[in-house]
Amino acid sequence: MKTILLSVACSLLSLLAMAQHETIFSNAKVVGGFGGPITEFGLGNGLTTSYGGGGAVVIGGAFLGGYGLSSFNLNEVIRNNTFDQIELAHGGFWVGYTYQPYKLVHLFSSAKIGWGAVNISTDNFDPFNQRSDQVFVMTPELGLELNVFKWFRVAGTVGYRWVNGTNGDGQYTDEDFSGAISTLTLRFGWFGNKRF
Repeated sequence: MKTILLSVACSLLSLLAMAQHETIFSNAKVVGGFGGPITEFGLGNGLTTSYGGGGAVVIGGAFLGGYGLSSFNLNEVIRNNTFDQIELAHGGFWVGYTYQPYKLVHLFSSAKIGWGAVNISTDNFDPFNQRSDQVFVMTPELGLELNVFKWFRVAGTVGYRWVNGTNGDGQYTDEDFSGAISTLTLRFGWFGNKRF
């Protein structure tokens, strides 16, 4: 009898050990990673060009990583131009998805979600005449990506940069830094070799 009970107990334990919990990311596998420069062009509202870069790990057709961007000399976005220099710099999380990334040309979508600052210089760059507003920035985008080599891809997208948190005392607002953008992204790295 003890042998039968011991056999049943061992069988139950082995079944429990074989059972797996289902999770959201149970089938997610890191297949590569990339890094590269990002250039963001303003499409209106007086927005100027931003330069920076980013990198991420590739998980199937998706990616998760970080970015940083900065734009200088934004004086033309301000209607009452009384500043020597205006700079918007931000960085944070970068998430995205490519649909059928194994095809020569495919859909590319991403969102940059970050934090940064609008920095203002008002008197010939005197450090005592500078101010900074902490801002939250979110930029969703959608476009096409071209596979140039297995290790190099070029994406062209359009999107919208939304900025929140400026305190310009009526001289500038969040809307002065928000608007439609187009982005050129160069991605160098390894993107996996399977069709997802």
